[in-house]
Amino acid sequence: MTIADFIKSLTENLLSLYPQREAKSIATTVICQVLSIERYKCLSEPNMQIPAPQLEQLQNMASELQQAKPIQYVIGNCHFAGIKLKIKEGVLIPRPETEQLFSLAAEDAENILEHSKDDNFNVLDVCTGSGCLAYAFSSEFLDAQVYGCDISDEALSIACKQRVKCIKPVFFQADILQMPPAGLPQFDLIVSNPPYIRESEKAFMRDNVLKWEPELALFVPDENPLLFYKALAVWSQSLLKPNGVMWMEVNEFLAHETAVLFSKAEVKKDFNDKDRFVKVVS
Repeated sequence: MTIADFIKSLTENLLSLYPQREAKSIATTVICQVLSIERYKCLSEPNMQIPAPQLEQLQNMASELQQAKPIQYVIGNCHFAGIKLKIKEGVLIPRPETEQLFSLAAEDAENILEHSKDDNFNVLDVCTGSGCLAYAFSSEFLDAQVYGCDISDEALSIACKQRVKCIKPVFFQADILQMPPAGLPQFDLIVSNPPYIRESEKAFMRDNVLKWEPELALFVPDENPLLFYKALAVWSQSLLKPNGVMWMEVNEFLAHETAVLFSKAEVKKDFNDKDRFVKVVS
């Protein structure tokens, strides 16, 4: 089988799950991963024959993909802010919106560093998951001391095992719904992407999320959808330095309700013009 034949076949088999462009992108990603080639090779050498061992591997991966298993779980990695991260079932897959959260918070981090007289620049990532935000800050701000916490054993296991060339963040287990652990420093910047999708919103979501990604990292009860932001309000009061900043990813339908939980907060839109982030200043 040629590269072009495999991409065409898998794309067609994924059309019941994804739009055509996304299905083709997934098929291309899989073949590039297995054959260790760049994407342009799929266009420049479409008639390249796939060796038998790799073809068997590709067929097994195609079978997983047709069960709505996310591409990131199938290939075992994802990219975030220029960093390649390990990813596996049980750990939330980083989204483009969270990458935008990093970009927005990083702008404030640069401003804080420029005007701060404090030699210690501390960042806390609450609900760290794969560690994507924590590693992004450690990579971008080499002198920062970055911490990341999560309640999930699986998430912390993956976060601690990431092979990113930077000073490793300090990861610890914590339940955001409890008071912050004793012994933490004060932070210049807190970032968080906590669970925020209401249970009732499951009806509008695709199987690749519902069947595979961890509910613990995604969903909140309809009767108390802001419970994690209420907890973040408590954490920020005790952990943010004066003039410190907290950035949170939020439910687009509850952004303004989230903002009013804080004394100095503003809602920011994402690249799809949705109310996706809340910025808090202490």
